[in-house]
Amino acid sequence: MYQLFIEKETSFAPDLEGEYTEIEDARAAAKKAKEEDSSIYYEIKETDGHVNNYGELIATVVERG
Repeated sequence: MYQLFIEKETSFAPDLEGEYTEIEDARAAAKKAKEEDSSIYYEIKETDGHVNNYGELIATVVERG
C-alpha cells in the first residue's frame, strides 16, 4: 500500500491525501496536486502493514517532490 502525504507552506505537518494500492495511482494523484498548487511538497510512503513496538505503522519513503 502507498500513502500520499501533501504538505503546504503554511501547514505544520504533512496531511494524508490518500492511500493507494498501486504506486502509479499515488504518483498521478501527486502530479495532479502539484499542478493545482506548485508550492506544495509531497511524499509517497510504502507500507506493508507492519507496526513497531509502539503500534505505529512502519513506512518507507519511496518518492519526494
